[in-house]
Amino acid sequence: MRRSGAVWGAVVSMDFLSGIIGDLNSVLWGAPMIVLMLAAGGYFSVRTGFFQVRRAGHWLRRTIFSKGSRSSSEGAVSPFQAMSSALAATLGTGNIAGVSTALAAGGAGAVFWMWVSAVLGMMTGYAENVLGAYYRRKNRDGGWSGGAMYYIRDGLAGKKLAKPLAAVFAGACVLSAFGMGNLTQMNSAAQALNSGFGIPQAVTGAVLAVFAALIFFGGRNSANRSQNSAPGAGQLSLRIAGVTEKLVPVMSALYIAGSLYILAVNITRLPDMVGVILRGAFGLEAAAGGVSGYMVKQAVSMGFRRGVFSNEAGLGTSVAAHASSDVVEPCVHGMWSIFEVFFDTIVMCSMTAFVLLASPCRAVSQQEAFMNVSIQPQYFRLTEQESLISNGAELLTVGEGEPCTLRTVSGDRFTVEISRGEITCSNVMKLTGVQAHSESGEPLFRGEAGTVPVISGVILEEVTGAELVTLAFSTVFGGAAGKLLSVAVVLFAFSTVIGWSCFGSEAAGYLFGKRAEIPFRMLFTICTALGAVVDLSAAWGAADLFNGLMAAVNLPVVLCLSGTVLRLTRNYSERHFGGKPLKPMLSADPEVQREQEERLLSERK
Repeated sequence: MRRSGAVWGAVVSMDFLSGIIGDLNSVLWGAPMIVLMLAAGGYFSVRTGFFQVRRAGHWLRRTIFSKGSRSSSEGAVSPFQAMSSALAATLGTGNIAGVSTALAAGGAGAVFWMWVSAVLGMMTGYAENVLGAYYRRKNRDGGWSGGAMYYIRDGLAGKKLAKPLAAVFAGACVLSAFGMGNLTQMNSAAQALNSGFGIPQAVTGAVLAVFAALIFFGGRNSANRSQNSAPGAGQLSLRIAGVTEKLVPVMSALYIAGSLYILAVNITRLPDMVGVILRGAFGLEAAAGGVSGYMVKQAVSMGFRRGVFSNEAGLGTSVAAHASSDVVEPCVHGMWSIFEVFFDTIVMCSMTAFVLLASPCRAVSQQEAFMNVSIQPQYFRLTEQESLISNGAELLTVGEGEPCTLRTVSGDRFTVEISRGEITCSNVMKLTGVQAHSESGEPLFRGEAGTVPVISGVILEEVTGAELVTLAFSTVFGGAAGKLLSVAVVLFAFSTVIGWSCFGSEAAGYLFGKRAEIPFRMLFTICTALGAVVDLSAAWGAADLFNGLMAAVNLPVVLCLSGTVLRLTRNYSERHFGGKPLKPMLSADPEVQREQEERLLSERK
């Protein structure tokens, strides 16, 4: 009795904690945050003349299509490597599980609002990285120290809240590194390998923790072994950059290729899919009174939350990755961030959304599923009213010619109605029978051969996350879909882990000094193993919470420093587009400014 009481107490405590996290998220990610994000992205878009659209050709030539994007000076990270490190942190399970969660909770309209968040977020990310490059500082070992906490502290120098706000941001960044950047990612990776290949989650955690440790504590990057740079955050950045510049392009290309193949197979569905997205975004779907407005609110909220969770524009995280780059111009740092947001959300997240919305489920009807309950999962679509049920449910009565009555975990009872029409992978339920057991705990069977399990009830669950994407991929790739998606989830998740290790290490070093970086990496490695086996039912909510806290600190500061961003942008534009012989604005530190001016002159020669 004590044991069951302790378990019940733990469940109640977890539910209570989840409730608190949910309440805080509803505040942090409510209307004020959405307005703030819209205001920040919209403000920089308007003030720069929609630079992300009007100068698209220029920032593409200065970033991904630049001849010097893969080259770097001695001991420094190249622009492409910095971008890969930033994308490694953002290209995570949010691009797969996060998008499907947004569709399940906010409907197809959430995709449109993810696009809006991306277009505006391009300029928010641009502003962050312009400030990050302008306020970064040289270390004693010749490397760079950077991150949003530096422009919060130095950009607001003289303000009483400058240092406390910088410390709050750094603290939230450390916690986000453990939560969003590690535990949730590893849990998704371990579940994916367990589902696809039957590999125990503990084994996945141990193996990936070893690989992470080799990166965090290993020797110098092979491309830089001859360099005499000191160990520490600089060497960690170099090692991570060396891994991510190879990992990110490969995993992205494979995922895009698979998604495009599925879309090609379902090409006739694309026009309807676009219509569903647009109608859902503005509540134009037929719905009962009040439901339409609720779904629009859900679409906007989930679209922005999942969009920001994926591309992290407004959080200030990518600043740490770009600070170590050898790019001289702060505005070019910002342009790399524009490309990152574009690629992460407009390209990668859209691939997942399109696959989910265009792919039909090879599922049975509701009636067939309930009349043939087995321990093997069956998938079907619920009606609009019933699709709001997201928790488990117990089957009370089932029989030929009788209605199927279910009781949810909250005690509510309802009769399942039969849903007609085409089934898409954006709104799917899973029905799994629960096998009966004898009083001694032995499983019960029936039938002439005694091999048919006796069903005592069912579990009804909403299908979201990677499982939903696997179901969509299975329409084309069949049984291999689970294995393909398992590999994809692991690659995406592990890249996020190593990317966030750099952000968290930089934030820990800012808070506690360089001596904190090694303990941080040790604890981060331990969490890499634990994340695979620990119950993380509230972790996604906690990840949103810390993301919201970072955004709540970062976005107002970026807006306060908007004058600096606009001056730097104007200076760059007048020199490059207007041909004016102006002195370049490269750094807030006079000594670094002189050094960068000399570097810029040598590059022009």
